[in-house]
Amino acid sequence: MTSFDVIDRLNLIIETERVSRDALSQKTGISYTRWTNALQRKAKLRHEEIEAVGKAWPEYRLWLAYGEELPEAGQISPMTKKALGDLGTQGRA
Repeated sequence: MTSFDVIDRLNLIIETERVSRDALSQKTGISYTRWTNALQRKAKLRHEEIEAVGKAWPEYRLWLAYGEELPEAGQISPMTKKALGDLGTQGRA
């Protein structure tokens, strides 16, 4: 299994949710410049950013912080969300 750090996990959320850094900034209230620096690993990610993303996408809170899922509690990863979406489209042409 591939090991992701919190920046990798955050980038996967951004990719899965199809949000730009500008949209991420608007959704979280954290500046575009701060997000750019954190996502490019020029600055360490702070707990405020993790909490803001968790509030914006509550289904990813556990996975973002710890890399773990608890589907029965609604805590999933973007990969699980994609897989569930793919299952929902099977049989449609």
